[in-house]
Amino acid sequence: MSRIILVRHGQASWGKKDYDKLSDLGHEQSRAVGRELAERGVEAARVVCGSMQRQHDTAVELVGEAGWSTEVETDGAWDEYAHSAILTAYKPAYRSMALMKADLARTLRPYRAFDEMYAVATERWVAGGHEDDYDEPFSAFGERVLAGLKSLSENVGRGETAVVVSSAGAISWVAASLLGGGAPVWTSLQRVIANGSLTTLSIGATGPILRTFNDTSHLERVPDLLTTR
Repeated sequence: MSRIILVRHGQASWGKKDYDKLSDLGHEQSRAVGRELAERGVEAARVVCGSMQRQHDTAVELVGEAGWSTEVETDGAWDEYAHSAILTAYKPAYRSMALMKADLARTLRPYRAFDEMYAVATERWVAGGHEDDYDEPFSAFGERVLAGLKSLSENVGRGETAVVVSSAGAISWVAASLLGGGAPVWTSLQRVIANGSLTTLSIGATGPILRTFNDTSHLERVPDLLTTR
């Protein structure tokens, strides 16, 4: 049976000026994924990633560690949604990073305050009541990701495995959709999916079927390798 293995990219540079870049730990997580796939005997006929740097670098790292000769393909359908655009649509003043950091610092619990604010901003995006405020509304994001899944599913050969490196939001939307869930399920899933985790789909006669979600067993063997952001 054909299958698709969805890999969440390694840890990005949270809090840095260039977020779209793997941290040192992110590189280590990416190599751990490659070793794990090799140990499981996976031979990838195709390796696909989104167009984001953190996705591409994760793909390159895991391919090298797995010892595959497969070339990495890029498909923007697997890109993550625009986090900063969602935040600034909710609070336009936060186009100024300095202002946002100053406001958060005044709460005396900046990380928690940011998480709470971002949750509200995401709910606004997901609700769909302000679609004109976003270059990519939530509905369009979901359609894009599922179009990428459909295209790949239809082009994986019989008995072949495709590996896709994507992000929490995109992978969680695939899982939520295959479970018959909607935005509430997606919201819950994307909160828990780990960097470098594995989500596996089999391709049956009726299309993709979710087999596993957020497998982190390979990360849990190494202290401090498991992260969600």
